[in-house]
Amino acid sequence: MKALIIVADDSYKGEYSMMMQALRQLGMEVSTGLVSKTARVNFDLDFTENFDENKLGDYDIIAFIGGYWAYYTVTGKETPGRAKPMVNRDIFEKLLTKSVSGGKKVILPLALPAYAAKLGLLKGRRATVYPTTELISLLRSNGVEFVNEDFVVDNNIVTMKKVSVDTIIKALRE
Repeated sequence: MKALIIVADDSYKGEYSMMMQALRQLGMEVSTGLVSKTARVNFDLDFTENFDENKLGDYDIIAFIGGYWAYYTVTGKETPGRAKPMVNRDIFEKLLTKSVSGGKKVILPLALPAYAAKLGLLKGRRATVYPTTELISLLRSNGVEFVNEDFVVDNNIVTMKKVSVDTIIKALRE
């Protein structure tokens, strides 16, 4: 099996490395795609300038890493600090939409379930999210049933309120 990790922001410590480790432990061939010019990870696919949906066709699982950028973007808050991630939001949203609607297994950790919900991609589904009042409210106000579990698998969508190697492995084995 092949997995693709789409990285928007790698600032949340361990989010990317734990995802990579878990997917590899499950025996997957893992590639990384970037939608940010400021992410500091090795990558195979550059989505910072162009969206090519054909590149998604080779993968069985697509995991998204949003870091702090996803939280601040989805809540509409100003990102603190001097270094602002340079994420191509349009391409990120196209990749997310195409992945969810294409029926592939999609992993959305932390704030990303709220981001997907705000785009209307999780309406009528069950999901979890990093447990802040704002993120839970975003799920509910966009027609998503919030479930207070470490992870929730709803058809092809895996949502996670925390990221750990064990949690990712358990969720993908379910």
